[in-house]
Amino acid sequence: MFSSPHLWVMIMAVSMGMAFIMFSVYYVNKLFVNHTKEILVRFILLVFASLVGVFIVDKVIAFKINLLSDEQNNQLFDLIKTLTLMIFSYYFGTQKSNKDEH
Repeated sequence: MFSSPHLWVMIMAVSMGMAFIMFSVYYVNKLFVNHTKEILVRFILLVFASLVGVFIVDKVIAFKINLLSDEQNNQLFDLIKTLTLMIFSYYFGTQKSNKDEH
């Protein structure tokens, strides 16, 4: 869509990409706002949502144009993978400690 010769298609693609990233950040914030009180955890969740949004926009909406180089793509994927493991380990660790307290 970014490589289209028509200006309106390119503007629509940029708008779709920005909307997807904003929606993913909003959704993750809404999903975890009542479960996490620590500001650092919420910040990491929001960064995670925005990075995943950029990764998906690069793969789905950009089609032929690579918004990220191959090296950046691999590094971003590794960062997303690491953040996913950290978030799951934190989430399940707090769930286990909550069950141990009760």
